[in-house]
Amino acid sequence: MPRSVALAGVLLCLLSGRAAATADSLEAGAAPAPIDSLEWIPFAAPNSEDETYLRYLQIAGRVPQYPWSLRGFSAGESKRLAAKVGTHPWSRSASLTWVQKHLRLLPLTGELRANSAFPYGSNDGPVWAGRGLTASATIGLTLEAGPISLVLAPTAFISQNTAFDLLDNGQTGDPRFADGLFSGSVDRPQRFGDKPYGRVDPGNSTLRADVGPFAAGVSTANMAWGPMELYPYVLGTNAPGFVHGFAGTARPVNIWIGSLHGRVIWGRLEQSAYSPVDGEPTYVSPSEPGTRRFASGLLTIFEPRGVRGLELGVARFFHLPWPRSGIPPSYFSKPFENILKNKLKGAPGFSDPGTSADNQLISGFVRWAFPSAGFEVYAEYGREDHSWDKRDFVQEPDHSRSYGLGFRKTLRPSSEKMDGLTVELINFQLPHLARTLRGEGSMYVHGVMRQGHTSRGQLLGADVGVGAAAGSTIRWDRYRAQGHTAFSLHRTVRQERGSFYAGGTYDPKSSDVQYALEAVRMRRFQGIEVTAGFTLIHGFNRNFRNDATNVSALLGARVPLAR
Repeated sequence: MPRSVALAGVLLCLLSGRAAATADSLEAGAAPAPIDSLEWIPFAAPNSEDETYLRYLQIAGRVPQYPWSLRGFSAGESKRLAAKVGTHPWSRSASLTWVQKHLRLLPLTGELRANSAFPYGSNDGPVWAGRGLTASATIGLTLEAGPISLVLAPTAFISQNTAFDLLDNGQTGDPRFADGLFSGSVDRPQRFGDKPYGRVDPGNSTLRADVGPFAAGVSTANMAWGPMELYPYVLGTNAPGFVHGFAGTARPVNIWIGSLHGRVIWGRLEQSAYSPVDGEPTYVSPSEPGTRRFASGLLTIFEPRGVRGLELGVARFFHLPWPRSGIPPSYFSKPFENILKNKLKGAPGFSDPGTSADNQLISGFVRWAFPSAGFEVYAEYGREDHSWDKRDFVQEPDHSRSYGLGFRKTLRPSSEKMDGLTVELINFQLPHLARTLRGEGSMYVHGVMRQGHTSRGQLLGADVGVGAAAGSTIRWDRYRAQGHTAFSLHRTVRQERGSFYAGGTYDPKSSDVQYALEAVRMRRFQGIEVTAGFTLIHGFNRNFRNDATNVSALLGARVPLAR
């Protein structure tokens, strides 16, 4: 699959960019039209169909250049991503208008998914689609009053959650539903109990204030950090959003040598009912870290002056124990601490100098968009926890590492149609470095903060697996005035096991690999959007045993509540 991805990238780079011939005045630097054709997007939720469409429009030269590595976009940012009327297929396709001067009702969105053999579904926020039927619904509103903006978009879902074969983790009772390989170091249940599972979630809701170039607020919304759409390493849309406060820039700030855009967050993470951590909500000891976690993170994007379309960035995210005595001031500056362990002060209760209960993820990323050619390329390199010192960082950069690659190309963009191709992959399988016995194959899991990189039992990053895993996708999108069609091929290395490097024992079923072929069609009827999808999934060595096949069917609708 990676070779196919690389070959496809080379071929696409050789294509002539027809978008150059049709690029509008926005790419040339002209101001956007006073009335844009995207009024139906009151805010662009990360990785939603609207946001994906906007991203294609940007690399086609239809909307202004803007950094895409910090999402979701606010109402003000959505307005900046304005396209001139008549320049793209969905122009004048508004499905809702103002209810009052500054108030909008969001469309009622409903979805029904059916899985025949085992759970399937990802990047759908708080929703967990188990075996059987899963129904979800979202409704809400947006309100703007001067510098204050409010989005309320709660989501409710219920999954039938019928029985299927689990990987035996050696546990009994409720813990048997926990992860098959890492039941003691990650809160990622294979199944959420043996009864129907559901909840009402605040969803992509945010209250924020934008004053000049700065913004601050509180939110429960999903965040997508970095340029990866399907496989973000640090934060994406696979898990429920969590309660957090944030502060940062409302838009890129000019610093002469370029521009800076960024955000710092502080929040609270919750676990599922099947977490390996029990007992007190606050930290007691390394063996009792507490069921509640403090989250602290930072993302910074730099756009160098004179290099149009280039984004360089770094992201850090910390899981911290919730102290019984309250949150100390040091937690708020945590994202700015040294990245080398030997520069840190060890925490009480740990014999290893520089060691604490914290669980850190860090990544560096780059995105480069070429609107004149209708093309973008991006990459991300992530690490789990710290390197010990500079020598360790340089000598073993593959230790606990993940890398992601992607590119996107638009074809034949016009006012009537637009086609696009997206290719993306992430890989944190076992590298050759594993033979040094330094604990490779432990991505998204942790020995003290044993919930791992999760929120209420779902991964905050890429939903491909924990420990050692990988994922890749090739997707073709076709946009017409009446709707959208997409075809995708996904390959996922769900989990790996084995210790051949240590004992020389060969395991012919050491990789649990899954392929999925997906087709989705959205059509508009009298302003109502109806979506139908079908996915055929086949797992090789599922749970290191036998092959298994699942059929996943999707039916959804988005209905405007105001004209």
